[in-house]
Amino acid sequence: MEQVITNLWVGGDKDVPEAKKRGYARLACTKDGIDSHRSMLGYPSMGAPKGKEYLYARRGDVMALNLIDVDDPDMIPWEMLEEGIKFVAEMLHAGKKILVHCNAGHSRGPTTAFMAMRAIGELPQPFNRARHIYKTLYEPFSPGHGMEVKAREHWNDLKDKYARQGK
Repeated sequence: MEQVITNLWVGGDKDVPEAKKRGYARLACTKDGIDSHRSMLGYPSMGAPKGKEYLYARRGDVMALNLIDVDDPDMIPWEMLEEGIKFVAEMLHAGKKILVHCNAGHSRGPTTAFMAMRAIGELPQPFNRARHIYKTLYEPFSPGHGMEVKAREHWNDLKDKYARQGK
C-alpha cells in the first residue's frame, strides 16, 4: 500500500486488512477477492445478479466494482469506472483516507486511482506524461490493455471533472 497523494493510497488485496484497521474508505476494483463485488453482494455464481448493483455496490465508505481485467475495453463499462472515480473524489473531498485496490495492485485499482487523480485536478498533464509521473509515484502500476485504453479514451474528459470548486 503506497500513498500517491495526500489521503489516496493504492495497493492490492494484501493491503485491505491494514486499511480496514486504519479506518480508510476503500474502493475495490475487482469482482473477486477481499472487499470484492462478489463478497459484498454474496453471490455464488460466476455472474453478478442483474439489477441496480450489477456494475457497482456501495456500503457506506466501501465501494466494490464488478470489474475484471480484460484486454477488450468494450468489456469494461465506463459507467462503472466513473462511479468509482466519483467515489474516490467524494472521499478525498470529505478529507477521508482511501485505499483504491484490486487483487495484485497492478492494473485495475492503480488505473482507477490514476484516473481519479486526473478528475480531481492532480494530473493536468497529457496522458503519456501523466502516466510517467504516476509510475514514479506508484511503481507497480502496470495497466492491462483494456484498462489503459479506457483511461486514454476518457483522459481529456476527466480533466478537473471532480475538482474542488475554486481550485
